[in-house]
Amino acid sequence: MSQLTHSQRLAHWVTRHHDRGFPDEVLEQARIYVLDWLASGLAGRGTAAGRAVLDYTRAQPAGSCRILGEPASGGSRAAEPAAFANGALSHIVEMDDVDRSSIIHPGAVVIPAALAVAEQEKKSGRELLSAIVAGYEVAIRFGSAVGKKHYYHFHNTSTCGVFGAAGAAGWLVGLDAEALSWALGNAGTMASGLWQFNAEGAMSKHLHAGHAAANGVRAAELARRGFTGPAAIVEGERGFFAGFAPEGEPDKVTEDLDLDDFRLPRVSLKPYASCRHTHAAVDASLALRAELSGRAVEAATVYVYQAAADLCDNEAPSTPYEAKFSLQYCVARALSKGSVGLLDFSVDDVGPMTLPVEVSVDSELDASFPAQFPARLALTLEDGERLVKEVRFPLGDPENPLSPAQVEQKLGELSAYGGLSEKEAASYLEWSRQLAHAAY
Repeated sequence: MSQLTHSQRLAHWVTRHHDRGFPDEVLEQARIYVLDWLASGLAGRGTAAGRAVLDYTRAQPAGSCRILGEPASGGSRAAEPAAFANGALSHIVEMDDVDRSSIIHPGAVVIPAALAVAEQEKKSGRELLSAIVAGYEVAIRFGSAVGKKHYYHFHNTSTCGVFGAAGAAGWLVGLDAEALSWALGNAGTMASGLWQFNAEGAMSKHLHAGHAAANGVRAAELARRGFTGPAAIVEGERGFFAGFAPEGEPDKVTEDLDLDDFRLPRVSLKPYASCRHTHAAVDASLALRAELSGRAVEAATVYVYQAAADLCDNEAPSTPYEAKFSLQYCVARALSKGSVGLLDFSVDDVGPMTLPVEVSVDSELDASFPAQFPARLALTLEDGERLVKEVRFPLGDPENPLSPAQVEQKLGELSAYGGLSEKEAASYLEWSRQLAHAAY
């Protein structure tokens, strides 16, 4: 093959950075994403889906890799089941990070794979953070290239995240460029994740993250042993884009690769316990709530982009999980209660809404997606006044960021939801603070 394929170019980029490292400021940002990931993963323990995942994982082979919230003695597992469990746990409560350009939750896939392999290989905290930066880069590049139509049927976090998990795991086991391209090739052939669960309120979304994290580990471990994979998995006639995203742009996978304009710092964090597609509408609701001064709202219309309507136009959610994917519920809840946290999605709260909320697709907002996840909310009040608020960058976007202190507060709140004591939560917080200097 006279010219490098896309996956070979990615593999060379990763191995080159393995030799020279990443800037300290990028590694510090990665540490904040690990802290945020910990919060979501620990919260996942307090759910029915989380309990099922933990019950399954406890039956898997023991090893040296920790499972979030499990005891250090007897609670560790081998790398693949650990990556699966931690990936699934961190994707349950809908508060894990999200990248706009790729529509991927990179932390839920890349960090569990990286942490499991780092512990297995006894790597330092700095090496772990470096692998996470590399994994985010790979995953986000794939997600940014598959296009909007892929997202209608396929869950990018799973289908594209598996490449990032393989990249991070491959970094930590020391794959050379050829072996890493094999790992990426086999990651692509294991890519999967369909949205049908969302129509039925099933738990499959959590499986997607865990499955992709574990498959990334498997792909790297096989490549380490000489197990080959297709070099042209990106652009091949029967490769990933031909099968999953025929209208995608595979060249974007390696576009501007040599500029080192790292993708990780652009990832958004989530302050609310609902699908990120609802967050701009929630911010608009909270802003307008402050202007109501006790006046009643007669009707509300939320204008969004097409993907938000496809996933989150649900006027009658019947379960807490469906409510997390309901623009109508999230807007009504924010207007009436002033909060959209984990406790706002309980079985007792979900039901018929007294405030009618209409969802409408706006062509201007749709044109800005996925560079922005915007919404415009219009309220008609009982006195006839009309209030309108548009939000282009919801809280948690890089343009409107959460502070490190807010992320630490998030860890405290979410770990309590997952059943951890204050002492246990403090130990995770301290671990995250010292991560850049930690040695296993």
